[in-house]
Amino acid sequence: MKVWKKMTAMVLAAAVTVGTPLVACAEPNAWIDGNTPEEYTNRVTTTAGNIISPSVVTDFHASDLVALVPVTPMNVFDVETKANVSYYEDAATHVYIGNNREYGQIAKGALDTACRNTGTKFGPSFTMNLFLYEGGVYKPQESTVQEMEFVMEIPKSLRDTGRDYAVLRLNADGTVSYLTDLDTDPKTVTFKTNYFGTYSLYALAYGGHGCFDAYKPLPALIPVDQATLAVWASMGIPTDPATLAMLGFQAVPAVPVQ
Repeated sequence: MKVWKKMTAMVLAAAVTVGTPLVACAEPNAWIDGNTPEEYTNRVTTTAGNIISPSVVTDFHASDLVALVPVTPMNVFDVETKANVSYYEDAATHVYIGNNREYGQIAKGALDTACRNTGTKFGPSFTMNLFLYEGGVYKPQESTVQEMEFVMEIPKSLRDTGRDYAVLRLNADGTVSYLTDLDTDPKTVTFKTNYFGTYSLYALAYGGHGCFDAYKPLPALIPVDQATLAVWASMGIPTDPATLAMLGFQAVPAVPVQ
């Protein structure tokens, strides 16, 4: 098992560092199979003390993060990577998480600008690579059709109940996406992404409450049937589409009578 892990580390390290200006920093013995119960494992611990395990094999090589695990169901990942165990018994989806403490000035400038726009700071930066391991070969997947969900445990040095958190993602066109926190646990950040690859760069960002509100997805409107709208109208409550949307509602179209 130890020999296999060392070979895995060498293969993935080559895949991540070759041909990219984003250099993944390494520490001895930092390689971890997130699905293997060992002394050092990649597990997220919530405020309630619950342990969240990776849903797929996670090769973790980011010593400045506590933990970062994929939680999207394994079958969803396998569909995206086309893992087919009926052909190769070793077919499996792998997520590789590596440090990125060194990167180009263009990348740093994009992240600096994104933080200035929100009055925030960015902390640990990292890459996420998605692989299909099949037939003894790692096949990189640059993106997925569906967004995959990940949970990150916030480093202790950055935890503060007066802060909001998000993950910044540097896109191929040089823009930065704000992946806002989807959970309410002050100890973790939950985010979704469908962008992977050797050139991917992510960074944990933090600032005061509300700093990322402008980038959060709008909540889904609550459907209201025509009968309820009629009652509201009789009470003098405006039921025009704009007012309903402002209040968080959306009229359900009346079903035509056959």
